[in-house]
Amino acid sequence: MSISKQEKKQEEDTIIALLNEFHHDIPLFALTVFGSTLREKQIEFVRAFQANKRVTFKGGVGFGKTHALAILVWWSLFTHDDVQVTIYGPNQGQLERGIWKELQILYGRMDETFQGWFTVNNEKIRRNHNHASCMASYALASPDNVAAARGLHQKNNFIFVDEATGVPDFIYNEALINIIRDPNAKLCLISNPSTTSGYFWETWNGTIAKLWTHVHGRMTDAPHITAQDLEDAAIDYGGKDSRLYRIMVEGEFPDNDTDGLIPRWAVEEAVDNPDAVPAPTYPVIWGLDPADGGDRSVLVKRHDNKIIGICKWNGTDLMQLAMKVRDEYEATPPKLRPKAICVDANGVGNGAYVNLHYMGLPARKIMVQNSPTRKPEFYSRLRDQIWWECREWFLNGGLSIPNNDDLIKELVTPTYDSDNGKIKVEKKDSIRKRLKGNSPDFADALCLTFAISPTRYASQFNLDRFMSSPQNLSQYE
Repeated sequence: MSISKQEKKQEEDTIIALLNEFHHDIPLFALTVFGSTLREKQIEFVRAFQANKRVTFKGGVGFGKTHALAILVWWSLFTHDDVQVTIYGPNQGQLERGIWKELQILYGRMDETFQGWFTVNNEKIRRNHNHASCMASYALASPDNVAAARGLHQKNNFIFVDEATGVPDFIYNEALINIIRDPNAKLCLISNPSTTSGYFWETWNGTIAKLWTHVHGRMTDAPHITAQDLEDAAIDYGGKDSRLYRIMVEGEFPDNDTDGLIPRWAVEEAVDNPDAVPAPTYPVIWGLDPADGGDRSVLVKRHDNKIIGICKWNGTDLMQLAMKVRDEYEATPPKLRPKAICVDANGVGNGAYVNLHYMGLPARKIMVQNSPTRKPEFYSRLRDQIWWECREWFLNGGLSIPNNDDLIKELVTPTYDSDNGKIKVEKKDSIRKRLKGNSPDFADALCLTFAISPTRYASQFNLDRFMSSPQNLSQYE
């Protein structure tokens, strides 16, 4: 049955009225065209884009910023004439698998009438009416594309930058920021806030921040996220204090661009903590980081949750050092004498261990470059293991350390990574450079006390019996 001109006119008027509503109400557009009910944070994001020329969105994972971005692209194409939408990103594969895939999924959810308005392929979306001036595409944000980006001009020129932290600053400064001068231009940056520098960071923290409209999303903005999800995320990302948890869950910029191993707050809470009382049945363990000649040697004495003493000696040879440690041992009340003196026996340290062993002291040879003795799937070396267990000691709280500037500074300096799937603490040479030439002797000595008796296992076995067993100690020899 043919449609009369009047009926056709009524249909066109209805569509125009609907598009006019869509133009002013993006959540209505998402619901009507795609059956998508936007969440509160997604609505905040799309309305910020609708009302402002510059929008910067920082957020964690899991609440649908890619979906909201795709809604905005389609909304732009539906409700604007003479519109050019370009999505930039630092990785072409990510653009294809992320935003472009989401755009195609939404296209499949449209009514057939709406689908007939557009031509969609793997590189572009064109509106069939006025196709030369109404389109969307994606492009790699690279030096090769700077000239092309600089030449993008249109009445409605909408630029999205996905994973904005990965785009070099000069692409913003030399190309993308110039589109703001167009009649109805919009520049929208979207990213996990993973670095503490660069153009994206500046839009939140620099002198240009006042020019930008800010939207901040957290994982908890998604209604389906549960308390258990957050606990799982804490495990996945290395703890609630870790750099990755801050970025991916809280949607916040990290304190620095690398993961600090032991948080400063945990160390500061422990300084001269009067509430930390060692368990009387828990053995005292000493850690010795030895040096020969002009360098300093450090001895740290730990009793359960408390450092009960620190000694430092400069300019001793290895025999003199052993005699100093023996004097400390003999001057200590019998109940507080160590069950083990854990000695870093790499290099010159082996001489210190031999001398202490010869003197009849309970010296234990610790080879920190050897394989871990616990959780080999988690640590790269024994050094990584004992530093990480020291970290856990601090994170568990309820401990006490002296107000020693060297110890505190050395504890909060090291970083770590897990790029290969295992924890790897920053190399000692790198730490030394950031400590202005000083070696982290105090912190290393404390970490050595975890080579024998990590606090978290203290209640699970009789340490006196464990320490006296040559079989159990053989793994450290």
